[in-house]
Amino acid sequence: MDKKTYQQIYQQLNSIEDINRLSQEFSIGTGILSNIFHQKTVQAVKKYHYQMVRRAPKMLNSWRRGDTLLEIAQKHNFPGVLIASVILKEMGYKSKTIIKNPYILRDLRLRDEVLQAMDDDLHYSPKAHAKQSMLGKMGEDIIYKWLKDCDIDFITESQMSKAPNTKTPDFLLHEPLTINGDQVKWVESKAVFADETEHNRYHEKQFRFYEELFGTGMVVYWYGLVDDICPGNYVIIDHTFFEYLKYDVKRLTNPI
Repeated sequence: MDKKTYQQIYQQLNSIEDINRLSQEFSIGTGILSNIFHQKTVQAVKKYHYQMVRRAPKMLNSWRRGDTLLEIAQKHNFPGVLIASVILKEMGYKSKTIIKNPYILRDLRLRDEVLQAMDDDLHYSPKAHAKQSMLGKMGEDIIYKWLKDCDIDFITESQMSKAPNTKTPDFLLHEPLTINGDQVKWVESKAVFADETEHNRYHEKQFRFYEELFGTGMVVYWYGLVDDICPGNYVIIDHTFFEYLKYDVKRLTNPI
């Protein structure tokens, strides 16, 4: 995706309702736009979470006056689960325990509103985390099948014996595979759209270590990337590579 298009989409993508409209306007899959929206939300949370914590006493007073947790979240344009967690902590609860199992709450109003906030939250609720994990596994499963079809021997990350703090890719090949003229020795799957910030974060945390340990590799950004990203010593591809090879990626790229 060219940077100008990405910036236009990013600026206009402010709610889940914007996804279908922008999908039609830019002819881009809803899964890609959903992923960009998720990243935008995560970035906003990192920026403003401390402010929400500081507002916890006022938000609790608002709740006691009758506002629901979801109404408070919508007022502050912040994910419902995180607002619920902040207010629960202000009440003296262990918020992680409550979010994991709201039914332990004896306060029926509070229980119902936590459940409502969880149901509305597409980014930080348990069901959202489960969906993100599912999509990540779907991407890895496609790569697994592709490597098998290529008759390439490999081991997966879970099969690798790790020393403490060792970083390992999703797939380490026993013999190199030629991709776009490069001899690829490892493959990493990321069920994300990569802008420059996202890519640089992954490069510093993972990819550069894979390069040093194993040489040239391949990164799959399933939901695409901004065109001007500069790769390191590895190939970067998206879902279109596998579509061209006739693999079914629709459930992964358009899950909503």
